[in-house]
Amino acid sequence: MTATTSILLLDARGVMRDNVMLYNVGISLVGTCIIAGLGLSHAGDPAWLAWYPFLIITAIITNPSGYGFLFGLLMVDEKDTGVRSALSVSPVRPTTMLTVRMVTSTTLMIIWPVTSLLMMDATWKAIPVSHIQLLAIVVMLAPVAPLTALSVASYAANKVEALAVFKGISFVVIAPLALKFIAEDAAFRPLFLLSPTAWGYFSFDAFIAGNAVGGYLYVAGGLIYCCVLLALTVRYYLRKAYKIET
Repeated sequence: MTATTSILLLDARGVMRDNVMLYNVGISLVGTCIIAGLGLSHAGDPAWLAWYPFLIITAIITNPSGYGFLFGLLMVDEKDTGVRSALSVSPVRPTTMLTVRMVTSTTLMIIWPVTSLLMMDATWKAIPVSHIQLLAIVVMLAPVAPLTALSVASYAANKVEALAVFKGISFVVIAPLALKFIAEDAAFRPLFLLSPTAWGYFSFDAFIAGNAVGGYLYVAGGLIYCCVLLALTVRYYLRKAYKIET
């Protein structure tokens, strides 16, 4: 068995035996099915369709942090139970385990959001941007998953603290949704770009407005920003958890 397979199986067992994690996974699937079901009766209603784009970007923005929290809980649980100390002297290097989890969570947050959005739009048929543009935004925001996981694992010593940390992260993640209710000429709108998810919101708005160049510029800028934040968080986590200098 390879190290990668061992890590994936370890994480899968951790999710399966934790009711909170299973609940979070289940509610995401149920929510997708409910929205798809609503499309059967409301897809032709202009009032509902007017809010559909906002529903789409809300799903795109909130998914990565929600699933990243699950990986963060796994890492906090390892610390709380002493598993992390045991793993630190195993043949699997901490950096290998971290890399596998980062790649896994990022890949998951590309596959699942796209899948769930296509499931919802099977009945609504009203996504206001092209599938390529949608994929670009999803890929740009996918690193928010490992970023959330490592942030939770870095600052929380147990699951109670992990929930508290995640509440703070959630505020930063969903804050850009307030842009929906703020005038487009408001001078302070660019300040929202301090949140990595705001880049996704601005790119989505640009694509809807027909400004493909501007949309892809936000995607590129957001991807760079997310990767820089992730690199800094990885460095901090390795130094704090394993005393590894990078």
